Amino acid sequence: MFISPMLLETAPGPFSHSNYLFEPKVDGHRLIYSQQDGNVRLFTRHNNDCTTQYPELQLPFDSDIILDGEVACTEPQTGINDFEGVMSRFSTRQHTKVQQLVKTMPATFAIFNILHYKGRDLRKQPLIERKAILHNLVLPSSSFGILPYIESAGEALYDQIEARDMEGVVGKRKDSQYVSRRSKEWLK
Repeated sequence: MFISPMLLETAPGPFSHSNYLFEPKVDGHRLIYSQQDGNVRLFTRHNNDCTTQYPELQLPFDSDIILDGEVACTEPQTGINDFEGVMSRFSTRQHTKVQQLVKTMPATFAIFNILHYKGRDLRKQPLIERKAILHNLVLPSSSFGILPYIESAGEALYDQIEARDMEGVVGKRKDSQYVSRRSKEWLK
């Protein structure tokens, strides 16, 4: 099942606030992971099915679930996300080429939200409660990771991210519900 993702607004600059949590921004493309009745489907933010492009992400969780995150590929020499690499993975459809890329340019799903779990719609719960559920999941393989976050200290995280020449920082209100539109509750 596809759920249209919650989208970011742009902040005027880095900020810190006790009502927010802050995460590194992953340089990849948005991915909605949906497992219904044991069937795994992967969707872009525009509801394009991209399941066949990422076989390493077709592994099941212990129950039906819908997750939101970014799929990324890492440059082996630097350990930095390779946006062109993930776009190459996304555009490859031929089975043999996909299988080759799984070995040479494996994808990782950086999960930052849980929307449904065990038959429950979690979107109306505060983000901080959804994060607690998310951090208790058993991940099906090392191709999955849960994006870390810190509370309140957005400017300090931004300085660290900038020093590493990474993508940026996202600030999210701890009490935000998940809405399928652009929202000022989430800022990049």
